[in-house]
Amino acid sequence: MLLTNVIRYNANDGAAKQTAFSQYDRPQARCRYGEVADHLGLNAAGDSAEQKVENLLTWLEGLKAELAIPASLQEAGVDEAHFLSVLDQLAVDAFDDQCTGTNPRYPLIKDLRQLLLDCFYGRYYRDTPNVGRQRAAEEKEETEAARATE
Repeated sequence: MLLTNVIRYNANDGAAKQTAFSQYDRPQARCRYGEVADHLGLNAAGDSAEQKVENLLTWLEGLKAELAIPASLQEAGVDEAHFLSVLDQLAVDAFDDQCTGTNPRYPLIKDLRQLLLDCFYGRYYRDTPNVGRQRAAEEKEETEAARATE
């Protein structure tokens, strides 16, 4: 039920902390998910890595529908009030799980909380921009532009 949102979370090639394992010195999940889509015959020649991931997600969503897997935790019958009352602890517990360190992208508790919320309500997970990082990039561009005019 949660697989497609987990793939959406992990398939981020942006600047995010990767696992502690040295062989993962850069984001690789998007490429790896694309390889899965290749093996399933879901891609056309020339598809970008991002398109390959979308092809995989579309196929998985169709499979979930075909198997009558609920589209959300809410649709599966989880009580909203109870879910919201334990949400923060669920996110902490997920972060503390021994398997978290092997995830392709090392999550923050706030990421896990958002992922759980999106899975509860049946929304697609989307990364929120890092405002601090975005502002730093803007300042760098402004500085470089100012130097270019000197």
